[in-house]
Amino acid sequence: MSDRVSGRPRRVSLTSRIALAFGVLALVAGPAAPIVGAAGALSISTPYPSIVGEPGSTATFKLTLAATPAATVSLSADGVPSGWASRFRGNGTVIDSVYVANSSPTATTVPDVEFSVDIPSNAAAGTSTMTVHANAGTIQQSLQLSVRVESAASGSVALTADFPQQKGTSSSTFTYSLTLKNDTPTQASYSFNVQGPNGWTTTIKNASSDTATNVQVPAGSTGSLTVSVTPDPNATAGDYPVVATVSGGGKTAQVNLTVTITGSYSVSVSTPDQVLSTTANAGTEKDFVITATNTGTAPITKVQPSATAPTGWTVTFDPASVASLAAGSSNNVQSFTAKITPSSDAIAGDYIVTMKVAGAEASGSVDIRVRVETPQYWWIAGVVLLLAVFVGLGWVFRTYGRR
Repeated sequence: MSDRVSGRPRRVSLTSRIALAFGVLALVAGPAAPIVGAAGALSISTPYPSIVGEPGSTATFKLTLAATPAATVSLSADGVPSGWASRFRGNGTVIDSVYVANSSPTATTVPDVEFSVDIPSNAAAGTSTMTVHANAGTIQQSLQLSVRVESAASGSVALTADFPQQKGTSSSTFTYSLTLKNDTPTQASYSFNVQGPNGWTTTIKNASSDTATNVQVPAGSTGSLTVSVTPDPNATAGDYPVVATVSGGGKTAQVNLTVTITGSYSVSVSTPDQVLSTTANAGTEKDFVITATNTGTAPITKVQPSATAPTGWTVTFDPASVASLAAGSSNNVQSFTAKITPSSDAIAGDYIVTMKVAGAEASGSVDIRVRVETPQYWWIAGVVLLLAVFVGLGWVFRTYGRR
């Protein structure tokens, strides 16, 4: 007879009992937590965790940060040797933290964060290990870095100029573009200096910043400098050396520049006695001497005098031209005789005649005041006429007065 017919309770299977037990446990424990926690994920890495540097240089590590979800990540470092300076930079600015935006469903990275340490110039050879820490809330990740100091790291530093030799007058300003090549395994900061002849003005600057006193050049990269040279205005023709020097990372480089002065050109026009006036009669030639002085530092060639005078006047010169006018304290003055002839109908008064002396390289001019006077023969003619009148009157009185 079956259990149902007999009225006795049916036995519960073993499988049912196990399922019932797990169900009770689930009710007691509550709902299960999700597999991915709300804290998210954080990572920090670098492609080159070990760098070789030399005393006086800067070792720089490029860091890559990734976070899920978006987070502000604080940065710190320990293990930095005593006397070494360390810093974090983001886009060229010193930072303490970086915000990693959640721009993708998984993670986003920040590739432009750098950690750099300045190796003192007296640092001993050896390897130093440091640890960089990244913190985002309760999540922390660390990255171990090392710097091996060598007394003379491989590579070299070179300083070159696009155009090391330039030519011009002493009144010119010369500009040189320099390229600094850091062919060493580490980034370095370089100071710069330029030296020129006494009395000259020389400046050197970072091509990208007028106020920077140094230039940072990454390993295997280049930097740009600009040199400006202003000669002494009295510098004579010749070649003058200018030396630009850079120092950093335990290395020094320099480039020799040359300024070729062709001389300055200027002419001063005056008179032997510095009197800038004369007198003349209408229609009568008058000689007037002017002087041309080479006040520059180089010869002036094809020197020729000329004049601008009132309408109807003529001005000629003797000599009409000279081949050259020397520079210096002697033989630098040339005299010209100007033959000034006012027009025959010029009335008495003051007139201006501009005297100019021009060469192939420079020119100068001066204004001369010419006072036109009545010719003396008109006075003589007037006196003769008056005498003739008096003589005629006397003859008339003598002849007809007795009648």
